[in-house]
Amino acid sequence: MKTVLITGASGEIGAAVARHFAAAGYGVALHGARHFENAAALAETLRQAGHTACAVQGDLADPATCARVWAESEAALGHVDVLVNGAGVSLVDFFDAVSPAAWNALVGANLSSAMYLAQCAAKSMIRRKSGAIVNISSIWGVSGAAMEVAYSAVKAGMLGLTRALALELAPSGITVNAVAPGYIDTKMNAHLSDADKAALCAEIPLGRAGTPAEVAAAVRFLAESPYITGETLVVSGGWR
Repeated sequence: MKTVLITGASGEIGAAVARHFAAAGYGVALHGARHFENAAALAETLRQAGHTACAVQGDLADPATCARVWAESEAALGHVDVLVNGAGVSLVDFFDAVSPAAWNALVGANLSSAMYLAQCAAKSMIRRKSGAIVNISSIWGVSGAAMEVAYSAVKAGMLGLTRALALELAPSGITVNAVAPGYIDTKMNAHLSDADKAALCAEIPLGRAGTPAEVAAAVRFLAESPYITGETLVVSGGWR
């Protein structure tokens, strides 16, 4: 049985990724932090449906916690074939108003977590000479956004991590790729007014927001593509 650890599975995109992999027959480990109850509830729902699933909790800005989360996932699933780094938080504010504390929290949740867990994954996957890592970045990591400068910077950092780590791990048969979602219909965008949402959709060639399930399909595609590595798949309906 193939297995996957999804961080940030307490959120809508992470939960969709977990459901998508479980439906394909994967054993899934669902990580949650502040909203761990969501990940735990989904794991229980998946188990009741006959899937192999467990829930793990922790603040992934801490490397020791990342090591524990990885170890608990391997203990529950036997091994981990795929790591999906989906944990993260957003920040909308003027650049000069971002405090050091807010910046450090943003880096820890989005970038450090991906780095530390990739280190855990690499050690295990190199031994087995196989594996896949998929980092969930953002369209803003590709193009940047005013009022989201700090967020854009850390999401761009995930893309740099993806490209460089892919080169380092390729000789061991491990792929590393990223998904960069555009405007996705989730609670993370709840701060937008209806008018703002309509204006965004008017800019998107396909004319609508994406869905968490569509992001999940892209994540699994990359995880199961043995000859694609170091790439970023933008899931934005053609929006740039």
